[in-house]
Amino acid sequence: MFLDIDGIRMLTLAFGSGPRTILAHGGWISNVEDWLPALAPLSARWRTVTYDHRGAGLTRVPVERITAEALVDDVFRVMDALGIERCVMAGFSRGTVTAMRAVLARPDRFDGLVLMNGCGEVRSPELPVAPRVPPSSWPGATHADRLRWFLERCTPEPDTEHIRRWGEYILARATPEAADRLFVMEAAQPVDWASRLPQLRLPTLIVHGELDAFYRIEHMRYTQSLIPDSELVVMEGSGHLPALTRPLEVAAHIERFLAARGS
Repeated sequence: MFLDIDGIRMLTLAFGSGPRTILAHGGWISNVEDWLPALAPLSARWRTVTYDHRGAGLTRVPVERITAEALVDDVFRVMDALGIERCVMAGFSRGTVTAMRAVLARPDRFDGLVLMNGCGEVRSPELPVAPRVPPSSWPGATHADRLRWFLERCTPEPDTEHIRRWGEYILARATPEAADRLFVMEAAQPVDWASRLPQLRLPTLIVHGELDAFYRIEHMRYTQSLIPDSELVVMEGSGHLPALTRPLEVAAHIERFLAARGS
């Protein structure tokens, strides 16, 4: 369905039923499809919701309306539009920035947090901060070439050409301008993650692909060390897209972790 969110027609999918709801936010310029394979098995026992965030998929907006703050506000706008009082918040890759900022802003609205192949803006203090290079400066003569380069780095697993083609279809729906904006933009107000995350009282599952080329395992371990009730699951042999390459495993990890904590 398309919800009217802040004057934007936002593609939103809600399916499944149950006493619990999980709201999944995509990464960078990915859309609802990057979560669907993992949400499908969860929908037998959960209400599952995901949406094309502004600038991604079919949710087109002027590029100047894409801000870190607006993405966080949209989380609550979608929840309110669908009558979701509380839910588990899930974020993937670059979308973990939005997920983590949302749960810090309104922890009373959430029952748990899932971070998949991303840890927001948290970085290990023992490692240098890597520069964020806009996609328009990545290798390749065209935007399509640069998306292909990105997806090849996302999928180091054998026999994943079909996943790369699927990924190309997913990412190509966003404009090059939105791709740059969503990749490099920063929030106006920085967060002191080292002091804020130890105060977070939400069960938090961090799922990470061992071969991820974009988020180093040291950053994931550091993030996990800051959150009191958290677990880091490292998926051996997986790259940056486990919800597409190994969705049943991702769903099983989420179900197991949250069931053990009564979420």
